[in-house]
Amino acid sequence: MKLIKSLLLTLFTTSLIGVPVVVRADRNLQLQASRCSSTVARILSPGDQLHQEGRLLCAEDQLRSAQNQQPMVVCHKNPKLLRGGKGKVGRLCSPEPQELRSRNRLKYSRGRGPIRAKGKPSLIQPYGVMVLQSRPRLVWNPVPEATSYFVILETFNGKWDEMVNSGNSLSYPQTWPDMKPGNQHKFTIFAYKGDRIISSDTNKLILLPKKKGELVKEAVALARQLPLSPVEEAIELDAIYMSEWLLDKSIGVLESLRERGQSNARLNRLLADRYTQVGQTELAAPILEELQLPTKIKFPQK
Repeated sequence: MKLIKSLLLTLFTTSLIGVPVVVRADRNLQLQASRCSSTVARILSPGDQLHQEGRLLCAEDQLRSAQNQQPMVVCHKNPKLLRGGKGKVGRLCSPEPQELRSRNRLKYSRGRGPIRAKGKPSLIQPYGVMVLQSRPRLVWNPVPEATSYFVILETFNGKWDEMVNSGNSLSYPQTWPDMKPGNQHKFTIFAYKGDRIISSDTNKLILLPKKKGELVKEAVALARQLPLSPVEEAIELDAIYMSEWLLDKSIGVLESLRERGQSNARLNRLLADRYTQVGQTELAAPILEELQLPTKIKFPQK
């Protein structure tokens, strides 16, 4: 009885001084998830009147930003970042129209075929089209009998090239300019046998526009400050990166966890999905076999 009176007095006093009452986040994440059949988002930063940072959110939960506050929320199933949202979480995290979603999937993922495909020096890494780093390392399919490679970068304001005499990768040359945010950069790789070109391939990369890049980096920093397990953090980081189709960053997070033996079935399936999205089916196949799942993943039709 004394405890109940104390709580009521605290709430009454708080309301009198005009400070909004903030519902404390459950410390036990399992209790958070049990509030609904499945959670759809997580609030990453303070500033909401109803939810504390770190809380998992249900579709029926309401967001209500405090005055002059813009709390960050990451949606899971249909990855997106919300800043200062107001209303039902389910509505705010609703998917894009099917047509736009399908177009974006085709635009920002890149099906290059199996990594051991013969004949063409197709770009393997960075995975996907969108990148967050302005000077990425390039890795391509090795071409049988190739003795060297010639890499050309083309942008709207110039062309640069570099010869690679060994291996099938190139650290972004210091003599090349940084990639420009929001711009398309075309990379053409020629495979040589002696002084003769035996094959070539062209791929594009787009550096995320500056404001979107800053938002993603802020969300990543917030997620890493929360008291989450490695698996929980990886789920949030994957959703953050996939909000802008940063497949390379998502795959990097999921690969790191798997290599350290800290992954689980959910994250392994997610990694297989991401590999398939960028056309690396040979990397996805052993994971799906391990999980006893079909080796072909079908995406929704347009």
